[in-house]
Amino acid sequence: MDDDFQKVLVVGLGFRTGLASANFLAKLGKDVTVTDIKTHDELRDIIEKLSSGVKVIAGFQSPSILDEGFDLIVLSPGVPVTIPLIQEALKRDIPVVAEIELAYRYMKGMIIGITGTDGKSTTTSLTGHVLKELGFKAIVGGNIGIPLISLVGETSDDSVAVIELSSFQLETIDSFKPDVSSILNLTPDHLDRYNSMEDYFAAKKRIFKNQGDDDYFIYNADNEYLERDKNLYPPKTLSFSTTNESRDAFFRDNKIWFKREGNYIPVVEAEKLNIIGIHNIQNVMAALLMIFALFDKRGIKIDYDKVAQACYCFKGLEHRMEFAGVIKGRTFVNDSKATTIGAVEMAVKSIKDKGVLIIGGRTKGDDYTRLADVVRGKARAIVLIGESSELFAEIFKDFRCVRATNMEDAVAKALSESCEGDMILLSPACASFDMFSSYDERGKVFKACVKKLSEELN
Repeated sequence: MDDDFQKVLVVGLGFRTGLASANFLAKLGKDVTVTDIKTHDELRDIIEKLSSGVKVIAGFQSPSILDEGFDLIVLSPGVPVTIPLIQEALKRDIPVVAEIELAYRYMKGMIIGITGTDGKSTTTSLTGHVLKELGFKAIVGGNIGIPLISLVGETSDDSVAVIELSSFQLETIDSFKPDVSSILNLTPDHLDRYNSMEDYFAAKKRIFKNQGDDDYFIYNADNEYLERDKNLYPPKTLSFSTTNESRDAFFRDNKIWFKREGNYIPVVEAEKLNIIGIHNIQNVMAALLMIFALFDKRGIKIDYDKVAQACYCFKGLEHRMEFAGVIKGRTFVNDSKATTIGAVEMAVKSIKDKGVLIIGGRTKGDDYTRLADVVRGKARAIVLIGESSELFAEIFKDFRCVRATNMEDAVAKALSESCEGDMILLSPACASFDMFSSYDERGKVFKACVKKLSEELN
């Protein structure tokens, strides 16, 4: 890469990427300063993990910091580009890049980039899993948990980096170019950060902005927003659908079919998968289309049976349509990661007949009224939790609704409202921060409550 910078400001230390970026740059011998609006006391544990020599400016992020003369600014994904410090940097023509952009400039090997509103982590994990099962050196990271900058040293000419990318990370890429990219779906989200739905979509679509004629882009043709813009995509574009059999992958007769060399072949039997829901069928389609595209780029012959077997042994991720137990013939499912309307819509579609939905938390500025149509015909009852209870009580006024004071109460009330054979689904459609520290804690508490109730009744 063009390594013509020496003095670097990392903005946002209170995130894993900020710490990782600062230490990476310090190891390269750069003059590194980190800044965060949190105080030294709040950042104490993180500051202790910084490499020696890294300077810390904590408690404020004034544009005056820039007077120290930085050559480059690395922006952590949780920090919006609209803050005065970054706006002033742009006015001064100081390059502002994302951590993934910095990592990309030092990486080796091929890259698969995955974004979308929902399903990113599952698809990223599945893609990496299948590649590893097929004998490839797959490195999985990005928004899924391990900052990409921390994985640069593991990349090699024969590696494949499978990267989950958020809209926040894509905002400040410059030259980042995946060999294969995918947008799994688009639904309105993060409207507390973006001025409009279209601004959010535009950030997502930056994933393919640098791709060339030999690179592949994969998208979900069932998504109206993605299908609408299909004429804007790179030359080598593939699409998947659960209904349209003219696409490069589709779903029929409980099998996932792929168009290969002019013929359609069934590769995966859905009933053998350990992950449930129509959205996971879409995730499998996306993952395999990306892998097939990568193989085509490398001229590698595909063993479809091995690909299928690799899919069948994938166990899925915690808090994503995760089986949580059975009580009195009711199946409890933990979908705590479902913090968007689109995720809930896909989860509800997996209810075969009737079920009870547990929903609520801290809203994110989305239009939740469409959820009434989503649950119609599926929800026997709806259990409301969290600070959004009043809002959802109004949205679901035509449904049987009960309010719960906490998760234990919600699980008990869901059981009492259900019938044998029902699915009881925690799919909150909201952030967790009104009652829990994270969606992870929310999901773990839900599973613990299910286990406790099961033990009490058995």
